[in-house]
Amino acid sequence: MLKGDQSDVENCWIQICDAEDMRILKGSVSKDHVHMLIEYPPSQSISEIVQRLKGRTSRRLQQEYP
Repeated sequence: MLKGDQSDVENCWIQICDAEDMRILKGSVSKDHVHMLIEYPPSQSISEIVQRLKGRTSRRLQQEYP
């Protein structure tokens, strides 16, 4: 689980990871960057995972905060 208060970004990433069969082992969200240690299926590449996380998070935040 990510440390600190649950922000919109954290909640979004937790939901995405749950849906994608991934697990957040450790992490923290700062103003300008994120650190995460995740467990994911070996069939997925890290670049695909990061692309999905960033893309889905961006879309959700843009919808909530136009």
